[in-house]
Amino acid sequence: MVMIWMTWCIQPERIEISRSRADYLLSRLPEKGPWERMPDASSIAWQESATLNTLIDMYEATDDARYLEEVVRRGDRLLSHRDDKRGVTDGSGKSRPAWSMGFKYVVAKGQLNDKNGRPTISIRSTPYSNNQLTRIEILHQAGQQPGRFTLKVGNTHWQREEVFSDLSMGATDDRYIEKIVNDPMAPYASKAGAYTDKSNLISLSVTGRAAPTPQTIVLEPVPLAYMGYIGIIYTPLLHCAELVKASAKLSHLLPAAMRFIKAAEESYADAAERLWKNGPGKDEGYYLTCERGESFPADNVGAPFNFLGRHVCAELALYRLTGKKAYLDRSRKMCNLLKNRLQYNKQSDLYVWNYWYEPMTTKGWIPEDGLSANVKYFKGAANVEDISHGALDIAMIVAAQQAGIVFDLQDVKRFGNTLLVNVLTTDRKSVRRKVDGGAEYPTYFQSLSGWLDLTTANVEVYHAIRQTYLNRAEESLAICANLLKWERKLNQGSQN
Repeated sequence: MVMIWMTWCIQPERIEISRSRADYLLSRLPEKGPWERMPDASSIAWQESATLNTLIDMYEATDDARYLEEVVRRGDRLLSHRDDKRGVTDGSGKSRPAWSMGFKYVVAKGQLNDKNGRPTISIRSTPYSNNQLTRIEILHQAGQQPGRFTLKVGNTHWQREEVFSDLSMGATDDRYIEKIVNDPMAPYASKAGAYTDKSNLISLSVTGRAAPTPQTIVLEPVPLAYMGYIGIIYTPLLHCAELVKASAKLSHLLPAAMRFIKAAEESYADAAERLWKNGPGKDEGYYLTCERGESFPADNVGAPFNFLGRHVCAELALYRLTGKKAYLDRSRKMCNLLKNRLQYNKQSDLYVWNYWYEPMTTKGWIPEDGLSANVKYFKGAANVEDISHGALDIAMIVAAQQAGIVFDLQDVKRFGNTLLVNVLTTDRKSVRRKVDGGAEYPTYFQSLSGWLDLTTANVEVYHAIRQTYLNRAEESLAICANLLKWERKLNQGSQN
């Protein structure tokens, strides 16, 4: 999933790291919230949560309660968009305490009808994304025998076109549509090109007897109340709640803090009951992406580390706020899952890690395993984490170290070395794509905001990111605000 780290980015004549500049960038934010512009959970997770984190950074940089008051205004607004508050259901038919996504990263489905308007073929997408762009066309071409037809399937994102001709609805026919089109080994990512054999875009089921009439449809996304987003969304709200409860001067915000805590507990009660799994190793655990058959493409498998990262941040905050040990236990197990899979580079004293874990990084799965209802085949591969999603992993590591679980100060220093050696380019002007280094990838420059909290173990992290920000001259509200927060922390530390 593409992450959006900057809440606003423009090109100034020169880069300035100041409160006045941050306030100016805040004033340039659109008046309407991300949900109003695109009513999808992804807009809250990747856009509004970034704004909330920035506002909290500005409060910690200034002690000005107005920043937290804006967090409360925006927080109440985003809670009003939760599925159960709006009375809407996702593809499961349930109205859950979460936000539905129904755009790019869900399964899409469609239905073909016969000449009498009766359903005759049901269709579901197979790739992991952009299924809302899949177009289906039925043709009855000249010279075809009665009952025969042609199926065309295309998707502009995947740059793939498929044509299946002379198809039949008869299960014993050599050109039976299910036999010709369906591929139980369809890959997670579709291959580009023009094809006439098995589909990499759809899987279909015959539900009627008559052939479909000529028609064109576009697949419709199946909405999912995606629990992977709740940690990302609640982390800044719970951070706000902790700040409010710790300061008498913020007592006017206490009712909002209690609302945020209650809302987060409702969401995690549902997520833990349905999606929490212990394992695969001792004292490890994770959340599933979704239940089997729901519409996250890789259903019924563990969520990637970046989603677990923000779950840890949110659940550790809930533990501190409520004292309920279940939040601490799950956090510890998710942290162990990551720590037990770190690759230590002794020469540079740093860590490298993957985006996911087994079976996605090892054997994957095949149709006979019956693991995923949507993705029958997944070729296992150990893909190194990118620095954008990796910033959410860093949040987990710093939060755990501060809570005194799993990761210690030496670990945080090693992740700091990952940033200094592998992430930042040596000229301190750009960033690389992966946490193991490699080619420059300036698209991820904005994600440096999420790496700044490693300053807690090594002040060189602050200085290196600050220098890179000034050298690159690509302005970012998120980076500016976080630098201001750490500038104040470091100044206070030097005075103590």
